[in-house]
Amino acid sequence: MCPHGALVLTHGYFTGLGFFFRNIHELSRVPGWDVYAIDWLGMGRSSRPPYNSRREESEDARVAHAENFFIESLEEWRQRMGIERMTLCGHSFGGYMSALYALKYPERVEKLVLVSPIGVPAQPTDFEERLRGGYGPARQRLPVKGEGATSENEEMAAAESMQPSRSRVLMFRLAMSLWERNYAPQWLVRSTGPFSRRLIDLYVGRFDWLSDTQRRALAAYTHQITVLPGSSEAALGDILRPGAFARRPLVDRLGPISMPTVFMYGANDWVDHAGGAQAIRRIAAAGNISTGLFRVPNAGHNLHLENPTDFNRILADEMRAISEKR
Repeated sequence: MCPHGALVLTHGYFTGLGFFFRNIHELSRVPGWDVYAIDWLGMGRSSRPPYNSRREESEDARVAHAENFFIESLEEWRQRMGIERMTLCGHSFGGYMSALYALKYPERVEKLVLVSPIGVPAQPTDFEERLRGGYGPARQRLPVKGEGATSENEEMAAAESMQPSRSRVLMFRLAMSLWERNYAPQWLVRSTGPFSRRLIDLYVGRFDWLSDTQRRALAAYTHQITVLPGSSEAALGDILRPGAFARRPLVDRLGPISMPTVFMYGANDWVDHAGGAQAIRRIAAAGNISTGLFRVPNAGHNLHLENPTDFNRILADEMRAISEKR
């Protein structure tokens, strides 16, 4: 009997370990594996220590302080659990932090699985300028009129060229200002008082792939972990720019990654899988060619919730591949 493997699941932003409720049972059935799901410090149902931003320091110092807050808390948890090596699987923000942990503690990570990770590609050069102007991110356009464009594409280009309303411009600028001052969406939910549950119900109500019972339970759970005292959510503005682009993009940092690394995205994901493909090329150029990229059908950003069948199958196959090499 080979030694047990350890799979550690880390959640994304605005969620908690409970969002893996459609995955844990199936993954725990893989022979020879222990499965853990954890909350990041200051999120989910974890403790809520104060987070002290270093906004007065340089951006690099501000980012390093915020990242280490999460990385070192994960390392302390690993030590206390007595886990020597693990397969580290992180979703969204959890993917970003899991990648950084693997870079700092490569001897502790047997395989890295990044599930729709944010913070991989560099921010487009005109992104913040467009936000300040009230336009939002530029869309990729097909040929312009006279070069084979369709009327639909012409309408899209025309709509984007229209001057946004003053209220939209002010709304975008306010959102950017709040983000830069470390006011996260959880703060907005808490500030609505008795209406906070209604906001969460609207958010979770979009998850039409869940049953009514599941949606009600997930909404109750999400509301509970959102209205708890604020903590590490304040670090998000230190790490990310508006639009979930990292201040220090992973694509420029993953070259030295030394363990097999897998990227997973939903086929309809708002996080562009091209960032993962670019990172894979950088990793390969640095000499680590044991990488892969999967796109899960019938799923968006929350692929582990939207299509747990294919998500669980892919992850279980990666776990079994490790067992076979032992």
